[in-house]
Amino acid sequence: MPAEYGEPLSDRELEIVALVTDGLTNREIAERTFVSPNTVKVHLRHIFAKTGVASRTELSMLAVREGWVAVSQTEEAESASRASDGGAVEPLAPAWPLMRWISLGVGVILALGVLLLPPQPLTGSEENGGSMAAALVDSPNSVVGELPEPAEGAAWGELAPLPVRRARMGMAVVNDVLYAVGGLTADGPTGELNRYDFGEDRWRTLAPRPATLANVGAASLGDALFVPGGCDAQGMPDARVHLYDPDTDVWKDAAPMPEPLCAYALAAYEGKVYLFGGWDGAHYRALTYIYDPEQDAWESGPPPFEARAFGAATALGERIFYVGGYDGDERATCEAYDPVLARWDRCASLLLPRGGLGVAAVGGQLYAVGGGWEGYLGFNERYDPQEDSWTVLASPLVGEWRNLGLVSWETTLYAVGGWSGDYLNRTYSLEVLPFRIFIPVTLP
Repeated sequence: MPAEYGEPLSDRELEIVALVTDGLTNREIAERTFVSPNTVKVHLRHIFAKTGVASRTELSMLAVREGWVAVSQTEEAESASRASDGGAVEPLAPAWPLMRWISLGVGVILALGVLLLPPQPLTGSEENGGSMAAALVDSPNSVVGELPEPAEGAAWGELAPLPVRRARMGMAVVNDVLYAVGGLTADGPTGELNRYDFGEDRWRTLAPRPATLANVGAASLGDALFVPGGCDAQGMPDARVHLYDPDTDVWKDAAPMPEPLCAYALAAYEGKVYLFGGWDGAHYRALTYIYDPEQDAWESGPPPFEARAFGAATALGERIFYVGGYDGDERATCEAYDPVLARWDRCASLLLPRGGLGVAAVGGQLYAVGGGWEGYLGFNERYDPQEDSWTVLASPLVGEWRNLGLVSWETTLYAVGGWSGDYLNRTYSLEVLPFRIFIPVTLP
């Protein structure tokens, strides 16, 4: 069974927590506990899921705060007593390996080198927290090629892979067909357009968007695919808007956005498209723009409470939920917009901060998948609007999994691509409502 948030830790898990707090690596923990490194990884997934922490540092802080680990005064006294008796003194903590001391020394030297360099002027994308320049692109981790293992007990299935590995794309379902457009690849932004046929489990490549932009969103607008803005290879946003006609495989222009934006959240509701937040090339924004296809025009709406980019939005019931995001740090924010009253209300925060997540609605509930900019995520989340609360949902990937595409079709979630140490082309599905009730109708 998958671990659930709030479950107590087992004795073995508490033992591993203590070793993590001592600064040991997974391999060192495996040697201490006489298990394989993969078994240590499984234990850590369960520990992260149960405690809700996002990193080993947070886990160590939680362990000290909760009293799971502590420096024993009696142990220090016994060590001092043995020293006074001429006995050998055992260290209170395991000595660091030579390579770790060498790594620490190299890190100190590099840090001093950076401090001695002349100060560099900030660019526009380094304002507001100084991390947006890095947030607009993905850099490979020190270890590339080995993806995190699927979470134990996850009910997600894997489908045909996306033709091009990428993240930061737009995704939407139009007339029972899934479309993925734009995004960021290892070679830079792309205008790639792919369609996925649910019945055939097959991707096809179509006419590309006439703009190679990343950090884009997409929405279903009637029989067309609606794609506004995005960022170019230099991280600068664009105001162009395009509509794709699936019947003719042709793109056409629509009214440009009121200002250039990328990394916004996008949702369709009652024949209009709602855009929230984003990045304007210099700042994270708190804004609402509404596109009316009948007028081919944009109008402004009341802004959300918090300025951020890389959030996600979807309609649920009579409200549009705007969840998560990034403003230099990942956000756990949840806000709900009422299009009729043109009013924002707050909803319960996510269990963990998530930037670059996807959200979708199925069966009257909201599902938040992915995130993990700097922290470790061991689970996804499900929101119940009646209870105004989030609960834990299994994940096919753990660790970082951000800027993926997420949509719902009928009773199933589809998660595509994203970034997890490298660009992904994986397609996952989760049957949220596996049981359907058919009521027979007797004809007269």
